[in-house]
Amino acid sequence: MVSKEEVAKHCTRGDCWVIINGKVYDVSHFHSLHPGEGINGQYIADHAGKDCSDLFEKFHQSDDPFEMLEKSEDGKEPGIVYIGELDE
Repeated sequence: MVSKEEVAKHCTRGDCWVIINGKVYDVSHFHSLHPGEGINGQYIADHAGKDCSDLFEKFHQSDDPFEMLEKSEDGKEPGIVYIGELDE
């Protein structure tokens, strides 16, 4: 279990953790792989150290991004590292 306080410490482009639907991911190396990076001024690092569940769901309408997160839990998604469940 990972606390919100721990996630908040990882709040830069080079050390970027986010919370999505109660799970914590390190997306520090995902910026260059993300197809929407920079579109409409949106950057993953702008949400580093925070819960971005609503934003993630707003911009991802297909199942593919959700499947990518699932694959990261098995270590099979480049650029996304599953850290663990959020301790609420």
